[in-house]
Amino acid sequence: MYHSLLFYHVRRWVRASGNVVFESEHTSGGHFAAYEKPAELVGDLRSMFGKGGSAFGVVSGKTGYSQV
Repeated sequence: MYHSLLFYHVRRWVRASGNVVFESEHTSGGHFAAYEKPAELVGDLRSMFGKGGSAFGVVSGKTGYSQV
């Protein structure tokens, strides 16, 4: 319970301090989650930075993709 309560307050503080464009939570994976669960990390990155993702177009006038 303490763990989830702590992260609840951390999330509230982070959301209030800036423009959070992506947030994801997983049921497993620890300090080395990128090593333990690489497919989940890749999925999160694709969701965040892919076309139509929450970070797509964050920089005004830029998409991150070439105009070819």
